[in-house]
Amino acid sequence: MISEIPRVDSSLGLIIEKAFRQRRVDLHQYNANFLHRRLNVRLSAKGLHDYSQYASLLDQDPTEYNELFQALSINVTEFFRDNDVYDAFYTHIIPKILNIGKQNEIRIWSAGCATGEEMYSIAILLNQASERYGSFKFKITGTDVSAKAIETARKGKYTHSSLKNLSEKNLKKYFQHESDGHYQINKNIMDSVTFNIGDILTMPTPNSLDVIFCRNIIIYFGRKAQDQLFVKFAHSLKPSAYLVLGKTETIKDGATSLFESIMPRERIYRKRTSTA
Repeated sequence: MISEIPRVDSSLGLIIEKAFRQRRVDLHQYNANFLHRRLNVRLSAKGLHDYSQYASLLDQDPTEYNELFQALSINVTEFFRDNDVYDAFYTHIIPKILNIGKQNEIRIWSAGCATGEEMYSIAILLNQASERYGSFKFKITGTDVSAKAIETARKGKYTHSSLKNLSEKNLKKYFQHESDGHYQINKNIMDSVTFNIGDILTMPTPNSLDVIFCRNIIIYFGRKAQDQLFVKFAHSLKPSAYLVLGKTETIKDGATSLFESIMPRERIYRKRTSTA
């Protein structure tokens, strides 16, 4: 079950088994070093010395699962991070989607959405595109393994530092500056997104999608899990639909039969038409 993880002992295997049995989160698919680092963060935070103690803690205090999954969630994010990717999405991808079959709805999944900055960035671009190209509907679903991250995303409230990539015009248009110094995203943008808690490896996924954003997530999984994710993504996407990865991520080996690179610098891929 945990053959990808070196230095495995029975206590670590028990933690992995508990996470899957209790919360349907498949820890054994994570990159070995990443999993060990994140677990050690939680051991240090709780003043524990080994995995057997941590396994016992999960039984004694099930809320610790939330803390563990928060540690596994990739929360280094901000609005319009890697702005060139969003520029490419707005300039090239959105018009192509709208022209395919002259559809009037765009469906997007943000897999590993963390605290929502990516989701709301996409929603802002789609709102702007709707004003530019004519009104169309859009549905954006975001998922993350961390309940805490999803709770933050649903609130839609952010610090100014996370909004540094927005122009002053868009900041005023899409956010309300509140008395506590935070910025609350507008209701019409919040209403266009849906957030759910789930492990992208085990959860049911949205289907008939036009775009999947999965940025800076797959590098933390082992190769087998990465291959499983690419197959899952291909099944969820419409023919010739798009997959957007992080700047340090790429598709290679067998997964190239599922996706072709169309914008290598931005890590934007298109599902091959021969893929079912």
